[in-house]
Amino acid sequence: MEEGRYRLAVQAYQLAVHRQNKSPDRQRKLAAAYVKDEQLPQAVAAYERAISLRVDYAKARTELAILLTRLDRHDEAVAILEKATELSPDYPWAHMSLGLLYFSKGRYDAAITAYRRAIKALPSYGEAWYNLGEVQRKKNNYDAAEEAYRQAIRADSTVAKYRNGLATIYYRGRDYTAAAAELTRAVQLDSLYARARFNLGNALLRSGKPEEGRRQLDLYRRLDEEEREIFSLKNTLLTTPDKAELYHDIGRAYARRGQHDQARIHYLQAITRDSSFAPSYHNLGNIHLRQGQINKAIALFHRALQADSTYVLSYLALGNAHMRTRQAPQALVSYRRGLQVDPNNAQLRRNAALVQQILDAAKKRD
Repeated sequence: MEEGRYRLAVQAYQLAVHRQNKSPDRQRKLAAAYVKDEQLPQAVAAYERAISLRVDYAKARTELAILLTRLDRHDEAVAILEKATELSPDYPWAHMSLGLLYFSKGRYDAAITAYRRAIKALPSYGEAWYNLGEVQRKKNNYDAAEEAYRQAIRADSTVAKYRNGLATIYYRGRDYTAAAAELTRAVQLDSLYARARFNLGNALLRSGKPEEGRRQLDLYRRLDEEEREIFSLKNTLLTTPDKAELYHDIGRAYARRGQHDQARIHYLQAITRDSSFAPSYHNLGNIHLRQGQINKAIALFHRALQADSTYVLSYLALGNAHMRTRQAPQALVSYRRGLQVDPNNAQLRRNAALVQQILDAAKKRD
């Protein structure tokens, strides 16, 4: 699972369940693998089997509720979480998740109660403190919101959104310098956090730093556009979960943001759906090349070309990888094979000519 090979994880858990089909834990793990692999109806069924085997299985109920929320089955999710908190009142994640659903429905007092129950069960639950701050701010209880945000930061000072929450209280109180300081910490913790960039830009403008403020707002617009693109592509997965090109596009979107682990996972998902999808093998190779894993990169470029012998980018990348390991003859072969497919490719021509010069010079020295 951690390597992003979710289809293999599904198969492994299916086998485990077949061997012991009365195990609620194995059913839940199978369900979680189904979710990762975007097999959502199968995941719902597996969670339901886990719960039927263990009625008070709070973790399975909570995960099922989160999945149902994603499927726009909110009322069912609320009912499942309410039952989970009844059966397992000391399970903080169920209370917190229930609070989020109440909040989304505008049931703010019920959300506050749920968050407080989560915190009672786990006083260091930073996420619950943060969400309590969000709902208190929504109700204009700014002192209570500030205290909740501070408690969230005390629980975990490395979470950017907790500092963004506290900054919104400073900003509302017109303490723009304090807001900017918290927001600067937030973007240092998470440089891709679009909302914090937006808030920081406005705080800096109000603090008399227009140039830096505008720069932050420009960054916000770019990051926000990227986040919207990823969100839209992921929503499309709900209706087309087996389209390799879609996972590839999500991987590319993550790669452009420098989130190479997420990119790798989605490229793997693409080739799981279509083992002949050359672009994802190629991009996986580029990730390994970036990480200095040259032999793995070379193997993936070969896989791309096995899938599609006309994929010119992989001939170029393969030649470049061979050059990094000082394998000039192999590099030249790769460049020339690429030129057979695309004789007018300027980069392949330049690289092939350069390698030929290197080989000719080496021959003269010998």
